[in-house]
Amino acid sequence: MAISRHKLHRSFISSDRQVEGEGVIRMLLLSIAIAMPLVTLAYLKIHDMRLGYEMREIQDRIRREEELARALELERSRLSRPEVVQQWAQEAGFVPTKATNLVKRPFTPEDQRIAKLRPVPSG
Repeated sequence: MAISRHKLHRSFISSDRQVEGEGVIRMLLLSIAIAMPLVTLAYLKIHDMRLGYEMREIQDRIRREEELARALELERSRLSRPEVVQQWAQEAGFVPTKATNLVKRPFTPEDQRIAKLRPVPSG
């Protein structure tokens, strides 16, 4: 009979440990189930912040490129004349100089003769 009590006591202890182990496993699963959405939320928030910084850098780069493009366009429009303006300038008697400015051509002897024939209107 002493042996049977010992076996009974041993099986009772192992069943208590098994129930206690299941409780620990359940608590771990519960804590993981609670922590998982929080970890996911934290990961998404960090990812959102990182994307925000990258978007800000991209927007700054785009703004700088647009400013550079505007400055280049202004410089190009100032230096180059369209063909229509060039044609008008030639018809009006302007001649380009080395500084790419259009100036009136100098008086020729024929211009002086025409100026002598036409009186200057008094205003």
